[in-house]
Amino acid sequence: MRKTYLSLISIVLVFSSCTRYKNLVYLHPGESDTGVYKATPPEYHIQQRDVLYIRIMSLNQEITEVINSTGEINTNQFTNDASLFIYGYNVSDSGFVEIPVVGRVHVLGRTMEEARAEIADHAARYLKDATVTVKLISFKYSVMGAVKIPGVYQNYNNQLTVLEAISRAGDISDYGNRKKVMVIRPGNEGTTIYRHDLTKADILNSEGFFLLPNDIVYVEPVKSYNFRVNLPVIGTFLSAVSTLILVLNYVDKN
Repeated sequence: MRKTYLSLISIVLVFSSCTRYKNLVYLHPGESDTGVYKATPPEYHIQQRDVLYIRIMSLNQEITEVINSTGEINTNQFTNDASLFIYGYNVSDSGFVEIPVVGRVHVLGRTMEEARAEIADHAARYLKDATVTVKLISFKYSVMGAVKIPGVYQNYNNQLTVLEAISRAGDISDYGNRKKVMVIRPGNEGTTIYRHDLTKADILNSEGFFLLPNDIVYVEPVKSYNFRVNLPVIGTFLSAVSTLILVLNYVDKN
């Protein structure tokens, strides 16, 4: 009876610690094996303390060199957060960037194209046929929770999906719940939370599928997390109990 009871406990522990296969697979297609999904990257609106790369070119070489003197790029710049802060154009708390010769330009709340057009309009007062380039170089995002390598990451691409972000963080760990992933998005008008189930392909239609700068991706742990973490301790305890039972049986027989 004691052996039977112990065996039943062991079986229950093994099955309760296992993760079902379908909970480990991403993007179940549902009823169809194929599908077209139409999620589009949202337009980013510049926020306070963003860092921009601004380049203004014209035929007037002297003024052009003065304008670009603080933002001149070489291959050793923009390699870390410190160089981003030093060589980029920081958006002030009041929403302006300070450009030599051109002056203060308000960019807060504008898209990259709107900011480029506004800067070009200011530059036209001093330069004829100026070409303006504006890029966001402070595309920072965070991945936290039940992933293998949580942390803060930089993105140097125009687009980034939640799946790519999790992949860069080493994928979801054995204790992560793929059905409960949040994208926390701060903005000028408040914070928005998107909840995702990564086992379903419907995520490809979500507004939160593409990430924006300063987004936070949080992966919740599974409910059995504490039990799984303590499973080795439980196994050791059961082994000790099993040994004790064997000893007691041996004593009883003798």
